[in-house]
Formats: sequence, C-alpha cells, structure tokens
Amino acid sequence: MSEFKPLDPTACGLFFVAAISLPIALGQLVNDPSVFPVLPSAEAFKVVGICILVIALLAYIAGSNFGFTVFALVGAAVALTGFGMGPAENLTFALLYFVAIAWSVKIGTPKALTVICFTTGLVFLTVGLSGIAGGDYWHWVLGIVALLNFAFNFYLAVTLALEKPAW
Repeated sequence: MSEFKPLDPTACGLFFVAAISLPIALGQLVNDPSVFPVLPSAEAFKVVGICILVIALLAYIAGSNFGFTVFALVGAAVALTGFGMGPAENLTFALLYFVAIAWSVKIGTPKALTVICFTTGLVFLTVGLSGIAGGDYWHWVLGIVALLNFAFNFYLAVTLALEKPAW
C-alpha cells in the first residue's frame, strides 16, 4: 500500500498572487482608465483572496507551517482589500510580511520566496502610505512594486510547477 502525500499547493498559491499583482501593476503604470482600469474589481480581490485562503488550508494539510501562515496572511489581505481595507490595515499586513522574511531566512526557504515576502510587504506598505500621505505619485511606486511582485511570484510558481530548483 502506498502512503498518501498531500500535494504542495505553493505553486498554485503563487500563481493566484501573480494573477492579482499583474492587473494592479498594469493599472497603476498605465494610469489611464480608458486604456486599462486603475485596479482589479473589488470582486476580483475577494474571489482571489478566498482562493488563496483555500491554498493556505491546503498548505496546512500538506504540513507546511510557513506556507499556511503566509498564504493565510496574503489571502486575508487580498480579500480584505476587496472589502475596502484601510491604510492602517495595509501597514499592519506590510509589517507582518516583513516579519515573515526573518522566518523565511531562518527556515531556509528558497531565496525567491523571501524576496516575495519582501515585495508583497512593499505592495501593502505602498498602499498604506499612499492612503495616509496622499499625493499623485504613489501609483508609480505601487505599479513598479506590484510588477516586481508579479515577476517573482510567477517565476517561483513556474519553477515549482516544473519541479526545478529555484535560485
């Protein structure tokens, strides 16, 4: 009889994060609603956030404490964005992602995963600061950070899906 080994859901979760990061980046960098909407719809954030929360549950079943925690944080933050999360909550999530960097380094996750914690933290930090400070330039910062977040999430998701070692 063979033993059941749950599938690692990390690649799937990273694809979901990439799927929400790219429209944010494009919307912020183009910054012309007639060409590309400014942000994904609230419904998109809610649905993708819930999907990422499901991935967190699957990471728990697979025995990944780090995956469970980080995907639960990301899923909650993305879903709450769709429900109208404010600047203080964005800054709180940013802080939690930056703390996750230390955990990531301590347990020896792939470097790309540590970078993803950093870029995800920067996305929420940028949104939080833009809500507090205001100004017309934040869309450029958010666009660049979201594009980097997309690139790293997509890279690691493809790498894991192909089962090749990352960095």
